[in-house]
Amino acid sequence: MLSPYISRKLGTGSPAEVLKLLNSNSENPYLIWNNGTRAELLEFLEIQQEGNIKRGENDKSFGAEFLFTDHSKELIVGEIFVRVYNEQPTYPLEFPKVFAASLLDYVGSQAQYLHTLLAMSQSNKVESQQHAERLRFAEMALEALRNVIKNNPGSESECIGHFKLLFSLLRVHGAGRVQQLVLEVVNTVTSNQECVSNIAESLVLSNLLLLLHSLPSSRQMVLETLYALTSNTKIVKEAMAKGALIYLLDLFCNCTHPQVRTQTAELFSKMTSDKLVGPKVRLTLIRFLPGVFMDAMRDNAEAAVHIFEGTHENPELIWNDNSREKVSTTVREMMLDHFKQQKDNPDVNWKLPEDFTVAYGAGQGELEVGGVFLRIFIAQPGWVLRKPREFLVSLLETLTELLEKNNPNGEALETVTTAAVCLFNAQSQLADQVPPLGHLPRVLATLSHKNNAVPKSSIRLIHALSDNELCVRSMAALETIGPLMAGMKARADMAGLACEALNRMFQKEQTELVAQALRVELVPYLLRLLEGIGLETLDNPSATKAQIVKALKSMTRSLQYGEQVNEILAKSSVWSAFKDQKHDLFISESQTAGYLTGPGVAGYLTAGTGTTVMPNVPPPVDNDSGDQG
Repeated sequence: MLSPYISRKLGTGSPAEVLKLLNSNSENPYLIWNNGTRAELLEFLEIQQEGNIKRGENDKSFGAEFLFTDHSKELIVGEIFVRVYNEQPTYPLEFPKVFAASLLDYVGSQAQYLHTLLAMSQSNKVESQQHAERLRFAEMALEALRNVIKNNPGSESECIGHFKLLFSLLRVHGAGRVQQLVLEVVNTVTSNQECVSNIAESLVLSNLLLLLHSLPSSRQMVLETLYALTSNTKIVKEAMAKGALIYLLDLFCNCTHPQVRTQTAELFSKMTSDKLVGPKVRLTLIRFLPGVFMDAMRDNAEAAVHIFEGTHENPELIWNDNSREKVSTTVREMMLDHFKQQKDNPDVNWKLPEDFTVAYGAGQGELEVGGVFLRIFIAQPGWVLRKPREFLVSLLETLTELLEKNNPNGEALETVTTAAVCLFNAQSQLADQVPPLGHLPRVLATLSHKNNAVPKSSIRLIHALSDNELCVRSMAALETIGPLMAGMKARADMAGLACEALNRMFQKEQTELVAQALRVELVPYLLRLLEGIGLETLDNPSATKAQIVKALKSMTRSLQYGEQVNEILAKSSVWSAFKDQKHDLFISESQTAGYLTGPGVAGYLTAGTGTTVMPNVPPPVDNDSGDQG
């Protein structure tokens, strides 16, 4: 009759305090007390008193079943007026954990009803009102649960063991407010790692994923919740299995809300960074979107959305309206199909067909190595690559494999070689990384390949690397000069490029290279070329002769073997005619083009595209003092 709250006060508070409460008007989560309730209680007591005195009759339960009219309309859970608590959520509770537990019990008692509620026929008005009342009470209890967890840290642990119940309520499609409130409860508990672990154990994620499509107004909160949950590897794994990626891809590609798309990109980034499942997530995404997107998502989620919306043709991305449309449509169809199945059966898993890829119209027919489109890279060699080292490794591996084939695809070999040459021209420091990768011996071995196209590519690559100190040092430790000579003999048209490479190498003063040259009789061979024997096919033999003279002079500077070289030169009549001439005039940028026939301006053939690549500086030349020895 006095409410549990005042009854407790009788035992703990002072009589004055209790009397003051009983004679005041209060409305707080523990007590609704006003003129109406006082009058109602006094009236009840007077009737009982009168009945007892006059007729010897009174209430059989002695007031235990007495109910205030005001209280009868209220939802009371765990002695607390839920409506009032929701209006005053920061009110200090005596036992917040007990209240949270009571609310969970109440929600549990209503769960079955909520699931059948929407299937019930709303036949007559009275029934309909009862349904509305029960639904309203369930919503109030969930709101109170959210509030108690939010305002009383620690009380969220009461949810442990109840996540199957809570997540099941996310499936009450049609009762949007229930779904929204359960989502808010789940969102609030994700700050507690024990709760997250318990959610992972409960295997209930599919109920949350469905909301991404079925409850558009709550998408941002679902994404926020998933972001918090995916700190747990087990949840990332479950998300993969239950089709999170297809729902998220649909939001990223097709949603019209920019913030939702940015959040989706952030979530992808977090999932791909998971140590265990991340690589699998990335591989799945790459079957829908170019790899550039995953890197962009990691660096700047908003930028990833802009890239998706734009049109691009650069060495790392070919993307246009056609490719965007193709991906977006494919994703939307797959998502709707999966949603339909999952709505009927929460246990259904999502798996991509083995051979699945989205064929972007724009990327078709392009030669791509290490995530770079070679045709466009050759046209834009100055492009700042996202992963230059990875590209270098893939490019050298691809090139070496082509060089080692008996009959490589000529166009592919030409394109890959040109790309490698462009890479070393644009980023010369990358050549430092070539020796440890182990491709040099394999490239040198292909200089004597029976297929004529192979030595040409090998010479072009060696020429590009001959400017690098570390590469030349490595070549000095390998058999280099003999194979290079063999390559020059096989491809007389490459003599110009090979001679410039020799000149560059000997300038690096590697004694072992001069020793190799003497062993394989390079000096007499070069002198024969100086006579013009073997240079007939070149557009500009003068430039090649200039390189030969410079190479021979560099060899004479070797402290250990210079004398031997000089002895051979002294016996040559052709050398005396050339040694004192000034050759710098022959080595100009336009002359360098004579090294290769074809459209490539700096001597770099491009796979039939007519694209030209100009080096930034002419080849190195001796100065006067060097010429005079």
